Amino acid sequence: MKEKHTRRKNGMGSIKPLPNGKCQLKQQHGYNRNGNPRILTATGTSENDCRKIMRKKIYEVENAAPNAGNISKKSLTELCYDHLEHHLSRKDMLKPKGADRRESTIRNQIEPYDIGKLPASSVTSNDIEDHIEMLISSTTLSISSIRKALDVINSAYKWAIGRQYLTYNPCTDKVKDLKKRLNKLDERNSSDGVIVVLSDSQCSTLENYVWNAYGNQALYNDILGLSVLFLLYTGIRVGELCALRWSDYSPVTKTLDITKTRNVSKNRSNDTSKSYTPQENPVKNLHSRTIVLSDKAINVLETLRRISPKTEKDDYIMISRCFGPSNPSNYDYVLNKLYKKAGFTAEVSGAHVLRRTFATKLYDEGLRVEKIANYVGDTVPTVIKHYISPTKRLFTDGSVKNAVSLD
Repeated sequence: MKEKHTRRKNGMGSIKPLPNGKCQLKQQHGYNRNGNPRILTATGTSENDCRKIMRKKIYEVENAAPNAGNISKKSLTELCYDHLEHHLSRKDMLKPKGADRRESTIRNQIEPYDIGKLPASSVTSNDIEDHIEMLISSTTLSISSIRKALDVINSAYKWAIGRQYLTYNPCTDKVKDLKKRLNKLDERNSSDGVIVVLSDSQCSTLENYVWNAYGNQALYNDILGLSVLFLLYTGIRVGELCALRWSDYSPVTKTLDITKTRNVSKNRSNDTSKSYTPQENPVKNLHSRTIVLSDKAINVLETLRRISPKTEKDDYIMISRCFGPSNPSNYDYVLNKLYKKAGFTAEVSGAHVLRRTFATKLYDEGLRVEKIANYVGDTVPTVIKHYISPTKRLFTDGSVKNAVSLD
């Protein structure tokens, strides 16, 4: 029979007896650099012995924490992780997805490089500039990823100086010029690139595929196909779709309340049985809104309600294969498989193309950008920069051309 831990009052951990007559104490003390709870273990001849050993371990951990005496021995990577760990130890200071993004930036844009191995106290402004220039020369990184790396390093140094661990921030002399350079590169990339949207012909192809397949496949595939059309007809985000419940929809007023978004982030709780856990938060940029649905969107939603096995007020509109809540992390994968079955090339990928297509269609119909931004829940500059395409796709002789129209 499995031994049960004997719980102590909060903060005292748990004790369990061992087969050899000894006992083992497990206690959480802060967090590891990867964001997971730090669990310390002490084995002794008695509970008092375990407590004594645990106090020594806690002292060693706390002595290893960043301070003015040991920070000079730590690398830039360790400094960035210490900064992250500090924020994770403060309640509600860092959102789960924000913590994941920062950890990913440290792991991928700082730690593998020479600058990540340098002592934090010896990094120079030239090292910062050289590192950012090297990241720029990479063809695989977006400007936003490079900007995030600069922000993470700069913030870590500001934090260390604020806590009197360090006295010099090597980013200070370079950050203004580097951000200006990144902004210019971002503007150039935006003007050179083409915002991919679905043409009228592609929209018809997608609609025909979904409705022709409807009723001739597994229920989940019907639900998935209808959800794709719903994204095309509303421009909402996948996270917003996954958070929708039937109580958010009013067939009387033909409106939909969009107040939450659903995502999956790294599990940083005491329960280590799952690596990742779903989260529901207010919508991005706090753009809660109520939208009036088009006839096409209402038709899709009513069809979903007719076939769904879960239609109580608190049930989710978009459900998984097991009829539970769905998460956006896997949505693009199954969506791309649907695109392929519909006959699209690899150029059409992910759910964002549906959001861009919706915004572009409204713009073509003469709707003001401010109204489009309000409907999709974003800022006007973002809609102009990322969602509205001034080009039209022309299909001729088996090729696709992007042409600017005066219409």
